[in-house]
Amino acid sequence: MRKVLKASAGTGKTYRLSLEYLAAILSGYDFEEIVVMTFTRKATAEIRERIFQHIEEILQDGEESQVLESLRGIYPGLACDLAMLESVYQQMLINKDKIKIFTIDSFINSIFKKAIAPYLDIYAYEIIDENSNMEIIEEVFKRMLDNPADFSLLEKFLQDNTERFIDSYLALIEEMLNNRWKFLLIDYRKREELRVEGLAWKLDECLNILESIAAGKGVELSEGFYKRAFQSFIREYGNMESVQEKEERIIRNYQLFFKDNFWNSSKIRGKDYEDLRDALERQYEEFLINLAACIYNQEIIPYEEEIFKFSDRIFQLYDSIKFREKKFTHMDISNYTYKYFFEPELALLDGGTVSEYFFELIGGRVRALFIDEFQDTSILQWKILKPLLDRCEKVITVGDEKQSIYGWRGGEKELFARLERILAGEEETLKICYRSEREIVEFINRFFADINEDWDYSPVEHLARKDQGYLEFLFGGERTKRNTETKSFEKLSKEKQEEIIQLNERITADIKGEIARRIKSFPTYNNIAVLARSNQELADIAVELDREGIPYLLESKDSLLEHEAVKPLYFLLSFLHYHDFLDLLKFLRSDLVGINNKCLRYIIENRDMVEGYFLGREIEFKFPGLQGLFQQIKAMEEMNFRELSNYIIESSGLLERYKGNRAALRNIHYFFQLMRGFNSLDEFMDFLRENQDSDELKQLSVTGDNVVQLMTIHKAKGLSFETEFFYWNISPRGGNWSNNLELYIEFDEEYGEVVDYLLTNSRYEKLFGYLGIDFAEKKAGRELIEEINNLYVALTRPEKNLFIYIEGPRQLDPDEEGRCWRGSSYEFYEDALLRGARVESLCDLIEQKSSGYLSISEGEREEEFVALNDLSPYFEPARVDEELIQENRSKKDYRMNLEREIKRIEGLALHYYLEFVRYNQEEERRYAEQMVLARYGNILGPGRTRELITRVNLFLQERQEYFAGDWLVFNEYELEWNGELYRIDHLRVNKEKKEILILDYKSGITREQAQLDRYKEIIEEMTGGEYEIRTEFVEI
Repeated sequence: MRKVLKASAGTGKTYRLSLEYLAAILSGYDFEEIVVMTFTRKATAEIRERIFQHIEEILQDGEESQVLESLRGIYPGLACDLAMLESVYQQMLINKDKIKIFTIDSFINSIFKKAIAPYLDIYAYEIIDENSNMEIIEEVFKRMLDNPADFSLLEKFLQDNTERFIDSYLALIEEMLNNRWKFLLIDYRKREELRVEGLAWKLDECLNILESIAAGKGVELSEGFYKRAFQSFIREYGNMESVQEKEERIIRNYQLFFKDNFWNSSKIRGKDYEDLRDALERQYEEFLINLAACIYNQEIIPYEEEIFKFSDRIFQLYDSIKFREKKFTHMDISNYTYKYFFEPELALLDGGTVSEYFFELIGGRVRALFIDEFQDTSILQWKILKPLLDRCEKVITVGDEKQSIYGWRGGEKELFARLERILAGEEETLKICYRSEREIVEFINRFFADINEDWDYSPVEHLARKDQGYLEFLFGGERTKRNTETKSFEKLSKEKQEEIIQLNERITADIKGEIARRIKSFPTYNNIAVLARSNQELADIAVELDREGIPYLLESKDSLLEHEAVKPLYFLLSFLHYHDFLDLLKFLRSDLVGINNKCLRYIIENRDMVEGYFLGREIEFKFPGLQGLFQQIKAMEEMNFRELSNYIIESSGLLERYKGNRAALRNIHYFFQLMRGFNSLDEFMDFLRENQDSDELKQLSVTGDNVVQLMTIHKAKGLSFETEFFYWNISPRGGNWSNNLELYIEFDEEYGEVVDYLLTNSRYEKLFGYLGIDFAEKKAGRELIEEINNLYVALTRPEKNLFIYIEGPRQLDPDEEGRCWRGSSYEFYEDALLRGARVESLCDLIEQKSSGYLSISEGEREEEFVALNDLSPYFEPARVDEELIQENRSKKDYRMNLEREIKRIEGLALHYYLEFVRYNQEEERRYAEQMVLARYGNILGPGRTRELITRVNLFLQERQEYFAGDWLVFNEYELEWNGELYRIDHLRVNKEKKEILILDYKSGITREQAQLDRYKEIIEEMTGGEYEIRTEFVEI
């Protein structure tokens, strides 16, 4: 059986897939013979949990089970043997490791690990993410930089692109690697040249026709007959004698001809010249076809050959590093798996499908295969899975081409759209949305109906009980206002001017700020999300939330070292430590220094001088300002680590630069805090290198319990929120003479073979129409569809309330019918908006327009804990000399044996963790974990450190009474009394009940009761006996 399930957003695809799994078990399939593949680990966990819940419900309710009723709605007459199901359930509980629910990445990794890696003599390897992989990409660049022949090859592809010099090189290498799957699938063939007729003769024919028109009008053919852009060319061209010289001139200026025709249309008007005008246009078309063919032969074909040559070198360098380091991304693993999957020596295939040996490798035969989120499956993954799929008796795929938003990493929407035909299976559409309320579902139906002829949409129904919902629209932005300081405005009537001024006054210019102000009006921030297309847009909105004092979560999985505020410091420290020339370039090119391209080129061209200067040679640099800059950097090399850290904090200007950005300041502070924990630059850089992929070097977020979540559309996919604010920044689309690498590839109907390809540069796209090439046109169509897909994903996340705040792309100037974007590339969005919001004109949305009823779950804002002024002075930490603290920290008792030393450090780590826990909130625990891993992970090792964290979290869970919210908390407080210093692990004060609790944490090291008694005596004296004081040892 082959079945393709089309599941729109919120229509219960996870529920349905888990039902299909259960139906397979009830039909006699062994659970070990069923494989489920999902796109994310989160989806894997959800399906696994749902399957167990379904089985448990059937076993509990029997024939009355709602799950069983749903199953029989899909498969009428499905028998249910409860005894058999109970037996299977017990086996699944005992053998959870044999339940085959994977992400597609993990499944392909299992093939690589068990078959491909041993074939390549790899027996242990590490899986890394794309951020970590940038180091390997940089290593490829370094090797090319050191090899003049390689660097010359690299520069060929960037000769016209100098805006971000280093970034452009790295981006080009990364682009090649991201598209390696295309090179694996392409069957290289040498291209034949096209036939070209004489270019000069073709152009001369056009000029002769133009001259005939001038003669007919009784005037000379003057420069006025040519457009201004062509006048200089025509003047020089007319003075040339030889055909070769003329054709060379044409080819050098070929882009000019593809931008426009060369004649001034106003000079050749008239009915008498209609035939000549038609002849001119036909002849010019012939000229352009031949010119395009000439450029194809002279530039496009050689350029493609260079791409193949360049890619071979990139892959060669990359593979040598990969196989040495044995660090692979999931993309690497897919590439290498496909490359060797069909090797006869591996015996993974038998007659085009997977072999019995393949089944042995993956742990058993597969009879049923279920694939979730199929629209995100890449072509390479499909080609690896297809031989397995062809061996399965039952195949069910679930997906939604409308949610295909990963085309940039190989996801192919059309593959899923054609899957029913490819599999020769049946198609079923899920039609009820279980997520959203009626107002939202009906808006989605209106908005996306007929939005684009190539974007299919079928309306969905809302769940009967979800009959509410709320919509709110606001359209505005600075770009939508009319400029009232132009001559064209002055020429308007007073009435029209006044109308425009009033319209401008009604428009909300600051849409991002308005989002923050609207959120401020909510009684609680729980389950509110703000979605936007880019991280930069979210960062801007975060600044506005900061201004309003609204807590938010802008979570990042990126490395701390990749944060925009920290990255320049890391580059600087890397250069000071390793003296790597590339690190110096990256620091100088960063936003913190920001040298221009001319300066950068000077440094690269004088690399020997620069490296010599930092090795101690006396060198004078002629480029303005460079000498002083290098002197500053060199002075930092002479500083000790403490001086260096102080100098960077005081002189970098980072704190001032990011003073309004809480998230950036938090990450800067965290980086300096980490830095202060080490005694030398060597130790600190070793720590950063060894822990670059660990959690303690992940970026920190501004977080809390009652916060607004900020997410990109891509990160929000698969999630839902009670209330969503969508910041929609509509910007114009359009082509230009850009200069980007383009790797076009086209498949047959079943995605079995590559039928055509072109590796080229986007600057040649305007020639494609004259060459009969439609790659660029198809790519533009796919990009438009994916843009609509992104919009669909964004608008289908909310459950109850949807706020759409729109940044307009241009001046709001309605025509007679009230349309503002007629004739623009985003005109179809206007139709969709008017239809969705049920208004006549966009002008109706410049003030908030709403429908439905706003429904917000109950909750309270998080309030600041008010300090108790009369008690706080008693518990302020004593001021202790910093040098004394550093001296005490550095003392080590070398007489301790290893076991005692480890236990001592473990105790310190536990205490350090608890320093950050006041009320046992999740954010406190998360931050504490990061800090402990940062300080002790390198000493105790990640494994032992995480065991300690688990241990202390278990204690916190069991003893929650110690962390009630109505106590004022003091952790690790130092008190000076009668000249002696005391440190109390945890002190809690309840002013209302007049109680003080002193806790002393025990982690296996014996402590004297006298110590706690002494603490109690001191506190009693300090507070004058007003409080009941209790003490307690707490075992962790």
